[in-house]
Amino acid sequence: MDLRSMEFAHDMKMPIQLIYSCVQLLEMELAPNVRAEGYLQTLMQSAGQLQSMVERALGDGMQQESNPLRLELRDVVAEVRDICRQCDLFAQGKGIEIHFCTNVPELRMLTDVEKLRRMLHNLISNALRFTPEDGYVELACVASAEEVELRVTDSGCGIPTEMQERIFENGVTDGGHGYGLGIVQSYARLLGGDISVQSAPGKGSCFILRLPVMRAPEQIN
Repeated sequence: MDLRSMEFAHDMKMPIQLIYSCVQLLEMELAPNVRAEGYLQTLMQSAGQLQSMVERALGDGMQQESNPLRLELRDVVAEVRDICRQCDLFAQGKGIEIHFCTNVPELRMLTDVEKLRRMLHNLISNALRFTPEDGYVELACVASAEEVELRVTDSGCGIPTEMQERIFENGVTDGGHGYGLGIVQSYARLLGGDISVQSAPGKGSCFILRLPVMRAPEQIN
């Protein structure tokens, strides 16, 4: 399996987990109600993600994209809040709380929404994987005039110091082989940013995704 195929397979994991969790929750709801409608909405969104990823893979084939970035003017705070809401359904099944916080009500900037979502899904998926029951995951959006930091913090097992220098290499994780963090680093740098980690064994981890605030021409005075 080539690297592109492995990236694609990895990105399929979180939407599939969300669909599975939603189905389980819907089975517990014996009659339609407001909560059930929320689960159905997330189910449809996740199914749409899967369809979009498959169509992109079939369209691109094995060729390198001529324009890898698809920039759109979007409210990053709203996008991050929505991702947190989606992942909360999966976290409920594991007995983990997800918290969202931000220092700004909105942040409209140019970004590649698909890549932004894939990065955060990977980071949250990892956080949930290594966080025990009754733990927590926090997603924070901290913005300044020039940069936005998206911090994913967990109360999990933490990462040994000797592994932290290699954690973003493709195929290397604290628990074996993986490609998620390598994908995140690649996308972050493509968007002009980067990612780092602060962690200690037994004290959880904090992954910090830093992205420059790119303004559309009409936003610049």
